Amino acid sequence: MKVLVVGGTGFIGQHIVRELLARGHEVTVLVRTPPTNLPAAVTVRLGDLTDLSEERLDTIVAGHRGIVVASAAAVAAPRDADIATFLHDTNVAPVARLLAAGCRAQCDRAVILGSFYATLQREDPSLRLAELSPYIASRIEQAEHARAAVNAETSVAVLELPYVAGTTPGRQSPLEPMLHSLSVSNTGMFVYPGTIAVVTVTQAAQAAVAALDRRADGNYPVVTANLPWADLFTRLATSIGRPPKRIWKLSPRAIELLIRWESIRQRRQGFTIGFNPAQWSDLHATAMILDPDIARAELGVEPDDLDKALQNADPTPRAATELP
Repeated sequence: MKVLVVGGTGFIGQHIVRELLARGHEVTVLVRTPPTNLPAAVTVRLGDLTDLSEERLDTIVAGHRGIVVASAAAVAAPRDADIATFLHDTNVAPVARLLAAGCRAQCDRAVILGSFYATLQREDPSLRLAELSPYIASRIEQAEHARAAVNAETSVAVLELPYVAGTTPGRQSPLEPMLHSLSVSNTGMFVYPGTIAVVTVTQAAQAAVAALDRRADGNYPVVTANLPWADLFTRLATSIGRPPKRIWKLSPRAIELLIRWESIRQRRQGFTIGFNPAQWSDLHATAMILDPDIARAELGVEPDDLDKALQNADPTPRAATELP
């Protein structure tokens, strides 16, 4: 099967590309700049999904049977822009246009790497995640608009991923700066008090390819383990040679102050974050967990070794965890 991967050089995308090749598929990647870290068997198309013309998009998609959207979603907007509009134009509209082009090209299956915030909203609407956080709203709308752009013969699987752990050449963890900001040398570490879902990058890639092969159609949370933040940060700190001797749990108020400070820092740099600080702090103080049996039963995803994914076998890149 010939598959187009958007974001094939990204943190998860590189693993998806290699998993597709290992299963005998032909792979094309759409990237903004020429890649240096992909296998020679991959066909490369240059372009930015957000500004490709319909004619150019049709040309790129032609001949492919499957599409994988693995590009990272924007979590912030330029300070002077309307954030909801910006995130829609960046995260939602381009994906819908891509799948519409796939439909015109008779592509019959697509996989989108989504966010587990959509799972949390679906399971507990009272959280009002989409209402209060423009980023979360854009991720939920991304799936809705993508499905509206295709016909009944096209399957659309949305993998609702939590934090993704592993290593990828040339990619650094966006969580690593957070880890260092919460660490106090080797003597101790501040952590969130809640529980968090984590998936390995290997498992995420396997789930994406399995969803393509099976023509899965629906929303699929994918998780390797649900564990306390203290456990995750301890494993991450240990992987970079800084195991903490003590753990201090932050209060929800302290977490909110941290995210508000980060929002101020981002605004000084010209950006507005798409999370509501109070909501984000509440989530990280509670249990953000996923059911591992869903992906195992419906996609055939096998259990994976989280500790191995977090090991720091090579200091460059370090063990990495990607934000959902």
